[in-house]
Amino acid sequence: MKNYKYIALGFVMMFGWGIGPTSAQQVGQLRGHLKAVETSKPIEFATVALFRERDSSLVKGTLSDTSGVFIFEKIVEGKYYLTASIIGYKSMIVRNIIVSEKTQILPVITLESEAQMIETVTVTAKKPLVEQQIDRTVLNIENSILAEGNTALELLEKAPGVTLDDDGNIALKGRTGVAVMLNGKLTYLSQRELTTLLRGTPSGAVSKIEIIANPSAKYDAAGNAGMINIVLKKSDKVGANGSIYANLARSRANRYGTGINLNYRNGGFNIYGSYDHAFRGEVEYVSYTRRFHDGKSGNVPLRTSYQNTTTNEPLYTNNYKAGVDFAANEKNIFGLLINGSFGTYINDNMTTNRLVSASGQLLSLPQTYNYNREQWNSAAFNFNYVHKPTRKNSELSMDLNYSVNHNRSALTMDTRYLTQENTSSGVYSLRRGNAPSLTYVYVGKVDYVHPFDEKSKLEMGWKSSYVEVDNNLKYDTLKNEQWIPDPSWSNHFKYQETIHAGYINYQKSFGKLNVQVGLRGEKTQTIGAQVTTDSVVKRSYFQLFPSLFVSNTFNDVHSAQLSYSRRIERPDYADLNPFRFFRDPFLYYEGNPFLRPELTHSVEVSHIYKGQWTTTLNYSYTSDVMNWMMGQVDSLNTTFQSPQNLRSFINYGISFTASVQPTHWWSLNSFANVFRNEYRGDQKGGNLNNGIWTFSLNIQNTFQLGKGYSAELSGYYNSKSVYGVFVTKGFYAVSVGAQKNLFNKKGTLKIVVNDVFQTRQRRQTARYENLDMNGHIRFDSRMVTFSFSYRFGKDMTPARKRKSGSEDIQGRVTGG
Repeated sequence: MKNYKYIALGFVMMFGWGIGPTSAQQVGQLRGHLKAVETSKPIEFATVALFRERDSSLVKGTLSDTSGVFIFEKIVEGKYYLTASIIGYKSMIVRNIIVSEKTQILPVITLESEAQMIETVTVTAKKPLVEQQIDRTVLNIENSILAEGNTALELLEKAPGVTLDDDGNIALKGRTGVAVMLNGKLTYLSQRELTTLLRGTPSGAVSKIEIIANPSAKYDAAGNAGMINIVLKKSDKVGANGSIYANLARSRANRYGTGINLNYRNGGFNIYGSYDHAFRGEVEYVSYTRRFHDGKSGNVPLRTSYQNTTTNEPLYTNNYKAGVDFAANEKNIFGLLINGSFGTYINDNMTTNRLVSASGQLLSLPQTYNYNREQWNSAAFNFNYVHKPTRKNSELSMDLNYSVNHNRSALTMDTRYLTQENTSSGVYSLRRGNAPSLTYVYVGKVDYVHPFDEKSKLEMGWKSSYVEVDNNLKYDTLKNEQWIPDPSWSNHFKYQETIHAGYINYQKSFGKLNVQVGLRGEKTQTIGAQVTTDSVVKRSYFQLFPSLFVSNTFNDVHSAQLSYSRRIERPDYADLNPFRFFRDPFLYYEGNPFLRPELTHSVEVSHIYKGQWTTTLNYSYTSDVMNWMMGQVDSLNTTFQSPQNLRSFINYGISFTASVQPTHWWSLNSFANVFRNEYRGDQKGGNLNNGIWTFSLNIQNTFQLGKGYSAELSGYYNSKSVYGVFVTKGFYAVSVGAQKNLFNKKGTLKIVVNDVFQTRQRRQTARYENLDMNGHIRFDSRMVTFSFSYRFGKDMTPARKRKSGSEDIQGRVTGG
């Protein structure tokens, strides 16, 4: 019964209800100062929580100010400990704190990676699974048992507030248009290529995932729904050290992965590198039912298509990274970095499309074999420089980046028409294709930070990027036993994009009130050239993107935040390419060269209670929202999908976040969200007005079982949701895992079962104008994984973490 009591307590605390400490005479004040070990700079906006030593009950929570100082007022005389955490640093536990009637000033607390002593204060490093920061939510993948054996794409679906569709499109709190960054930079890949990249990035290479709902003007304006930053691991300790890992998994197919991270640092010199290899087998089952009414009224369709597809999708991936940092002196630091990936993705699928009349008579039975072998090779090069002028805490940084992405696809579509007895009718169609894609990305950026004093600072910067894409799709058709070029299926598309951007941010603290205002301007020029048809679409526009952030700490219990930003989502290059991709002769996808960018105004208001419970109200309005609309040509029994601009998209809702520790061995992180999505617009002669309320819940439990054992139990649920004309039924998933620390905590052995009940399935319906369809996708998500990792070498002060300037473009190019 004791455990049931703790579980009940955890769910009560999850939704923000709790019992505060008993009242007593308030007699003292506690002050502290947070600094970074390496730079001695103050750490601002760190979350600091104070606990009673005797029973670990939470007393108060606060944030450090811009000078790194935190204050707890009116503290009862006694013995306490506190925790301090913020992104980029190890969370710290400071014990043996004695509060008397006078003001108690702690020694300077320096956040670093190893445990150390601060006079009589014991500091140990412990990073929680989920961290709620002032501007973002951080999922520490390195600390997650359940992350083992997954890909970066699968990790995203475990993140609070994040959902994925069957094509890998990412939504945050119900809003699509999320900009994905790797190590703080956009990827400039198309959605399809980004999905392949994230599928090819093993969880063993990922350190953490940062979810930023309302980025400031310092960030690129891309990403209407916010940004997700996937931070890859980097071993950057003093001396020679590193880590290795290996895992073996089984779903409907086998999977495995292995990798190594190495680092050597001595004085101002640091060299590092990593390599990861993985194989991911995957088998999925897809079915669609389409009804054709030929424009006639009535619920009984004249014809019905039953399509069933089985896919076999093996994926071989290789990721590498190498770099060097050199500190010439205390004011000048130089760095070089190269990273890339190469691999092969195969989509081998068989589709049967059974077309019957209203009376059930077989009209057509094509069976299509699709084979797509996609190979990619991408490499990115970065030079970075940081200069620290004489003025205290000011900094000038510069990045130059070049990347090339080469993608090659070999396609085969073989359609055989069968009789009612499933024998060949002698009618067939055979096509083969070759689709090379080459993308070049050039990026330069410079940033400057100028503090006026400990309470105010100015940030400004400039960034320019140039992207060039060349896609040349060629198809041949087999006629009379000879391959003949097929110009009706072939397409050559070239795209160029230039963006120049400048920003300015000003931040000022007025006691407990912190204000940051920013403005970003971006000039965009694009040229989309359809070589095959000799047509060109040019666009040129300038947009301003203001942002505002206000936070106020009312007392040690209550604080609040307000944020606003205007953002843009540009079409990715594949969406602009109008060539058709066929799954079978009766289902195809095509791009739209006339897509316009969508613009969003977004506002959030948050209340934080005791530093642990956060309630957020959000509202956003998007004009010219891009949406993959589906249509039918009843007379041809054909269904197609193409991106279109709708008039508007409105999203509003409320979310609750809680991070509590019901007992010393149980940590609970939860996220609940209620939101409404509304799509409006005139589409294909109809008046679309589709809106639905949706509820989502994400719970992460971590259990410390003692003697090096620990376990995790997580689950998420998403109720019915809407995307354009599609309505998706609710679904849930539960995962469980355990681990054991070995070899003096240098080794870790894990076993994980993802999606225990295999309930992660997508069921969709679409009813709009003459469109009438159902879909069901059974993902290959139930998986058992065994893994082992080992850390070796010294464990000392971390080196600086580098970010290049082009990783924020890699997400929209079509190659690599």
